[in-house]
Amino acid sequence: MKAQFDTFLSTSSEISESILNSLRDQICLINQDGIICLTNKEWTRFALSNGATLSNVGIGANYLQHCEKEPAVFQGLQAILAGKANLFNFEYPCHSPSTKRWFLMQATPLQANNQALRGVVIRHVDITKQKLMELQLKEYADKDSLTSLFNRRYFEEQLIKEVTLSRQRGLYLSLLYIDVDNFKEINDGHGHPAGDRVLQELALRISDATRPCDTTARIGGDEFALLLPDTDKMELTLLANRLILDIQQLKIPELIHPIDITVSIGGKSFVSDFSINTMAHWVDKALYLAKDKGKNQVVIL
Repeated sequence: MKAQFDTFLSTSSEISESILNSLRDQICLINQDGIICLTNKEWTRFALSNGATLSNVGIGANYLQHCEKEPAVFQGLQAILAGKANLFNFEYPCHSPSTKRWFLMQATPLQANNQALRGVVIRHVDITKQKLMELQLKEYADKDSLTSLFNRRYFEEQLIKEVTLSRQRGLYLSLLYIDVDNFKEINDGHGHPAGDRVLQELALRISDATRPCDTTARIGGDEFALLLPDTDKMELTLLANRLILDIQQLKIPELIHPIDITVSIGGKSFVSDFSINTMAHWVDKALYLAKDKGKNQVVIL
């Protein structure tokens, strides 16, 4: 089989080289031992421009050994060499300090005269444009267009993940609901554009008060929710009181008539065995009690 592989390479080398070098993807060929037997110019150019050495990824190097640090790739190539797979795809980031890039590695068996040879053609395709578009579409799907906070759908997905993690680790998980007081009167008295500005400013204040690990969302017209991992009742109470005082001082200068903006906040910290329905029930109750106390109040159960 190895002799057949070597014969194929020698009889078609000129044509192969011309075709491969005309392509803008990075392409190499490895034999059954994982040794790189052939590369195109783009493979070499990209490797050298990104700090790699030809001793690691050039002709004669063992590509399988180079891939051992990425088990999924190593196992995928082994499956093709063993005749157990006809295609292996692996998507990965390849970022530099100044540029974000993504590539798709595609590996297929080498074939000649409809016979599979014990070699693998490896191709790395730049999918950065496609990936950036996917990320942008995902952001549109996850974010509220008015406030740029996460939307209800994303928040509910994140809630499921955080509940699972908190149970596994035995950590606190806190949930906070924020509701704008008298928001209908703001819209009726000042117009919907003014109401939108209020929501945008509130979103900024809430975001500024939270950590990168927290999830902040607009879950309804004038309703916001905060999901705070590893946050106990004392920490939650401090955050809620700081927020309500900060929001009381909120002024929107471009509005002709000043608006007094207050919110009602309800929340609770959970630990150990709890369900999403349980969380929603208690935090809804806390928010109701805050409203019932006369609004502009915090209730943490």
